[in-house]
Amino acid sequence: MNNLMMNRRRFLKAASVIAVAVTALPAMSTFARVLTDQNRMDALEKAVFGKMLKIALPTKGSLLIDPATLPVLPTIEGALLAGMAPHIRSGLRGGIGYFNGGSVAKYGDEFVNLSDADAIAFVDDWSASSNAPERALSMGIKKLTVLAYWAIPNTWGPLGYDGPVSEKWGVSSLGNTPEPTV
Repeated sequence: MNNLMMNRRRFLKAASVIAVAVTALPAMSTFARVLTDQNRMDALEKAVFGKMLKIALPTKGSLLIDPATLPVLPTIEGALLAGMAPHIRSGLRGGIGYFNGGSVAKYGDEFVNLSDADAIAFVDDWSASSNAPERALSMGIKKLTVLAYWAIPNTWGPLGYDGPVSEKWGVSSLGNTPEPTV
């Protein structure tokens, strides 16, 4: 029973870390630091994000750029992981491991080893789960992957987007708009 509670606590902590990381991703690039050995993705994390990249961005038969030809995983590392505090990074690593093993009960294998159809079904199952940590993990990993893809300027062309107009027109930044006081 105590072991079950420890796993539940670690799971809840990891899910919370991923949810925070996803909401902070746009701001993280401003504070990104040099990657350390502790912040680099390990083999499992690369495999999980690689599998998610394959199933979340099916570009075959479309004008979109094949994500396998882009540096999506280095973008995740550089924009998110490099600036992450060690304790948060540790929680994220645990959450990714928990997510990877979450498919064994229903699908008979870890997420990274599932067929694409089963991997999609597993992500859909967890995304619609009544268990908030499962929703946070599945949606968080998916959002990190998709955001990293769209952060690469090469992906913008097929959409007809040629970059921020503020850069194109030379509009200088006025800083952050203050929050409303109403």
